[in-house]
Amino acid sequence: MRRYRLLAFAMAAAIVLLLIPGLSNAQYWFQSGARAGNEAGQNNGASVSIQTVYQNVSNGSLGFWVGEDLSNGAFVQVGYEIVNSSGSYPRQCSPSGCNNYTFIAGGVPTWFWEYFPAGYNGNSFYGGIGGNASAGVNGTFNTYSFSSSGNTWYFYFNGNKIGSADMGTSTSGPNPPVALEEQAATYTTMHITPVKFRNLEYGYGSGYRLVPKGYAYVGYGSGSDTSIPNPYGVQEVDNYVDYMEVGSGIPIPANYSTLWSLGYSLTESSQYGNLSKVENYTAYSTIPLNSPQTINITKGVRVIFAGWVGGGIGSYTGPDNYTTITMNGNITEQASWKTQYYLNVSSQYGNSYGSGWYNASTPASFGLSQTTIPIAAGTRVLFDGWNGYGVSANSTVLMSGPKDVVAEWVMQYMLNATSPYGTVYGNGWYDSNSTATVSLNETAFGTGNSSRLAFEKWSKGYNQSSVSITMAAPVFMTAIFVPQYLIKFVPEDSNGNPIRYDYIMVDGMHAINSTYLDANTTYRISYAEYKGTQVSSNQQFTVEGPSTVSFKLPIYNVEYHASSVFGTPINASVNVTFKNGSTISFYLGPTGTRTIPDVPYGYSYGKISYLGIPQNIATGNGSAVSATMLTPSLIGLLVAGVIAIAVTAKLALIKEKKMKGLAGG
Repeated sequence: MRRYRLLAFAMAAAIVLLLIPGLSNAQYWFQSGARAGNEAGQNNGASVSIQTVYQNVSNGSLGFWVGEDLSNGAFVQVGYEIVNSSGSYPRQCSPSGCNNYTFIAGGVPTWFWEYFPAGYNGNSFYGGIGGNASAGVNGTFNTYSFSSSGNTWYFYFNGNKIGSADMGTSTSGPNPPVALEEQAATYTTMHITPVKFRNLEYGYGSGYRLVPKGYAYVGYGSGSDTSIPNPYGVQEVDNYVDYMEVGSGIPIPANYSTLWSLGYSLTESSQYGNLSKVENYTAYSTIPLNSPQTINITKGVRVIFAGWVGGGIGSYTGPDNYTTITMNGNITEQASWKTQYYLNVSSQYGNSYGSGWYNASTPASFGLSQTTIPIAAGTRVLFDGWNGYGVSANSTVLMSGPKDVVAEWVMQYMLNATSPYGTVYGNGWYDSNSTATVSLNETAFGTGNSSRLAFEKWSKGYNQSSVSITMAAPVFMTAIFVPQYLIKFVPEDSNGNPIRYDYIMVDGMHAINSTYLDANTTYRISYAEYKGTQVSSNQQFTVEGPSTVSFKLPIYNVEYHASSVFGTPINASVNVTFKNGSTISFYLGPTGTRTIPDVPYGYSYGKISYLGIPQNIATGNGSAVSATMLTPSLIGLLVAGVIAIAVTAKLALIKEKKMKGLAGG
């Protein structure tokens, strides 16, 4: 066998010739027929119906076939051939050899299939042939086809598989199919009875499509001598679409001129999806009508396919976005759409519903499955409404456009205060960072005449029975009560006499007369407020039951006394200031003595005066004041003494001068 390629289109013929005696010096391979347009490229197969015509072959052989180059340079073809000499021919050949020979009579059509692997340039025949007269009854049409499944290509005669081969590719690439008549391995021309071809198709998906356009080719196979003009023509048959005949006596058109281009127009129009177009299709072909089900316009806006409205014979009207129509005439198809808007319902907590696409101007329902959601112990969130879409947990909105509906929540914390006694007010849920007030209606409960249980504090450390709390977290607390006993306080002055005090300070607490204090607790009395003065004390005591606590304070009776140098009492005047800043003025009286009782710290300072002569005085911690004062008689004696001393001194001076005068004389 020898491989024959169409000069312009790199096609091949499949004629079993090298086995025919006397043909080794043949030089011509005349070809005529049709090439499909480039739109039939990128296919996975081809098919054509060829009229079976018995005829004599004077030299070489005749072949009528459909074939094409593949994307990797391999070649496949299928059709029928007529040899000029009867003989035995192999039914199956591959690169490993031939086998199973059969008898074929000269002039009798026999189907064949043939392939050339990628990169092969030899003359061996790879493929198979049918038995004698396997191409069918004279004058009938039979369909020859091939198609791929993966890299395996299958060859068919009238739909029945007759062979297969792994071609290393699943597609033709850009190469379209050709349908040709070929006089092969000949050294002269001869008369070829015209043979008709119809329905040249290319593989499309799982089926075939009629090639939209066919172009004439009259020329030579690859390697052929071209010195003799090719006398075999090709023409359309009665202007039928995809229907031609080849052979002798038929006009020879210019190469690549159009053989047929008849069909009907399909006009698709659509507002969306870039579907609007006008395309011409071969008459009676089945054309897919396809539209996206949905098209996104902008965020949250889309259109959904509502149906086709067709016009013309074979058109489609209905809801299917994908269907097929048969081109029995010019057809129009109008796509109709519905606008939809997206409702986006979201919530940080719980489960929301209602998100989805809705037809424009229709109501959409949305909502929440829960309005109160626990987060942790004492913590929850409470639904607080939708962002501008109301406060009801379940609602509707009119879809006039895309909507974003967001649930808004308020964080809440639990205040749970308990008490073994009395009633607690203020427990409940509070918004985060709000102020909660909790209070206890009673803070003390008697257990005897001088004993009770008293509120001490809350377990959270709050010391007041009524307290305001900023709710930044859950609050769980319990009122703590302690046993108390009634303690009576009796402060005494330095002489052990009870005093009337304003209050005493016991571990930072004011106490008057008596107060309840915690059992089994040691307290310290820091001071007593007495006469406006804080009089210090460091008295400690432990509460073990009801009791009286007596304690001494540095409070003294202060005595003021004045006398003459002779020890006689003087009624001097006294003016003093005490610790609290108060002042007092008094006379000591005929006894020259006066006592001021219960002076804090016995502290005073001031003056004691007699006859206008003052003396500074100060007392402290119970000390007394005793002043010796000048009297009138004492003053007289002092004056007389001074005069006597002066007279004596004067007389002594006079005497001294007289003595000095006598001595000088």
